[in-house]
Amino acid sequence: MFEAFALSPLAEYSTQDGTEIQFRGVTISELPIMEHFNLRFQPIRNELLDWLQESLAIPIPQSPNTFSIQDNILCAWLGPDEYLVVSPPDKADRVAEDLERIVTNQFATFTRLSSAQTIIRISGENSIDFLGRGISIDLHPSQFSFGQCAQTVMAHSNVMVLNHTRDNPLLDIVVRRSFADHLWRWLLDVGKESEFRL
Repeated sequence: MFEAFALSPLAEYSTQDGTEIQFRGVTISELPIMEHFNLRFQPIRNELLDWLQESLAIPIPQSPNTFSIQDNILCAWLGPDEYLVVSPPDKADRVAEDLERIVTNQFATFTRLSSAQTIIRISGENSIDFLGRGISIDLHPSQFSFGQCAQTVMAHSNVMVLNHTRDNPLLDIVVRRSFADHLWRWLLDVGKESEFRL
């Protein structure tokens, strides 16, 4: 069962309004206590792929470095046979039960990562310039558009960046718990630079 009392790795920065900081044209917030699952299987096995998609009610990405999201459940491509599934806490047990039922006796595995990772959300008109201070990939919409994701290094931390941008910039950074505090502090330092000050 999901542990409702689990603490976010950024809990010390939280206020009664949640973990959120605003700078000029940039809002940094955390999506705390989301449940993360690592899923591994061979997508060429069409029957297993169909079972997973039907049970999760979400498309499993088949193109490299893409993700799909539906009903607040996200599935991101990590490699040819590896995926990240992220679920809100109220759906986590159902997702875990479905995955366990489907992969049992199949050439597939899933691992519940619990609170080993968290998600930092960057939104606002200056988000791309803001993140460009510490990331090596080109985040310009012509190169990194809605539905794309990439694993990279940011501020010496291994992260995964997901682009939810439609009309206004909105990007999520998936980071391991052990690097979350360091990355949050780095983001705050960038935000305090002159052009991002309120």
